[in-house]
Amino acid sequence: GAPMAAGQWLQLDLGAARTFKELRMDSAGSAADYARGYQVLTSADGVSWSAPIATGTGSAALVTATFPAQTVRYLRIVQTGTSTSWWSIAELNLYA
Repeated sequence: GAPMAAGQWLQLDLGAARTFKELRMDSAGSAADYARGYQVLTSADGVSWSAPIATGTGSAALVTATFPAQTVRYLRIVQTGTSTSWWSIAELNLYA
């Protein structure tokens, strides 16, 4: 329960290498809690991380990032913006 701050992050372990080229973050019922700024990084081992494969600025509850297809096991989303609102993700989807 803290306001959005640059450097906050969410990490996913997909369980195995998966291929995807789009990420959607939906703050749904918490419409003001979308990422004000973000970077998407990938990793094969959860230790060494790529340079950002996508960066952007959210402006609504549904934030979509597209990038060249990636095949990796780990994904990290880093908050680069700030707000007095919390950063909420009610639903997160990856698309091939």
